[in-house]
Amino acid sequence: MLSKLTRNSETPLYLQLAEQLANEIQAKQWLPLQKLPSEHELTQFFGVSRVTVRQAFRVLVDRGLVVSRQGKGVYVRGPRVNQDLGSLRGFYDGLVARNYDVETEVVEFVQLKASEAGASGNVFQYVRLYQLEGAIIVLADITVFCLDALITQDQVEHLPVYALLQEVLKKKVARAATQIKATGMRPDIATRMGLESTAGLLQMDRTSYDESGTLLESSHFYIQPDVFAFEMEVAGPMQLASGIRKVSGSRNTGT
Repeated sequence: MLSKLTRNSETPLYLQLAEQLANEIQAKQWLPLQKLPSEHELTQFFGVSRVTVRQAFRVLVDRGLVVSRQGKGVYVRGPRVNQDLGSLRGFYDGLVARNYDVETEVVEFVQLKASEAGASGNVFQYVRLYQLEGAIIVLADITVFCLDALITQDQVEHLPVYALLQEVLKKKVARAATQIKATGMRPDIATRMGLESTAGLLQMDRTSYDESGTLLESSHFYIQPDVFAFEMEVAGPMQLASGIRKVSGSRNTGT
């Protein structure tokens, strides 16, 4: 619990405040990715100036405990996750391969009409949350194309997507196409991930196929941008452009 600051202490007020907030973060009173009280709330509670609060936040930023998002506030820093894009590997498998202790939860499981999914046969859709260090870091919206086979919610809850395809549907992924882009926050995703509606996300879209080119699954991963870094290693030979084309004309459109 936050307590009043000591006015006659040799320790400056901003350092006292920073220490209190740091202790609460380390004690998990404020969870990873959670927003701290605003400048206004802290100035009112402690009876200090905004300058004092900003100095305290700067100390926490320098310690690597929080991140400041302009116009949105200060948030507890989340876990840092490096994900490899250079291998044909499932999203969960990639996290486990790097020794991240990820927990998952399926919060929705439905069978779609084939006409709704633009496919033939049995089509299932489910939503999976990925949690690390107490914070929801990813929401995955996954569609599996089963042809004549069926899958159950229990199977979905206990198997990653690629293992589900191979072990239950007897389909092996031969290739996958992946695209990553920045996107705005949807209200339903904000609610499920416990985020503000104004937050931004990374969206990774993936489609996976078997050797014959049959679509096996289509997934949309909505990712906390402050958490993830994607990596890809590319081997040569290197392709070089012959030159750089300069912008022609002036950028100044004024008169």
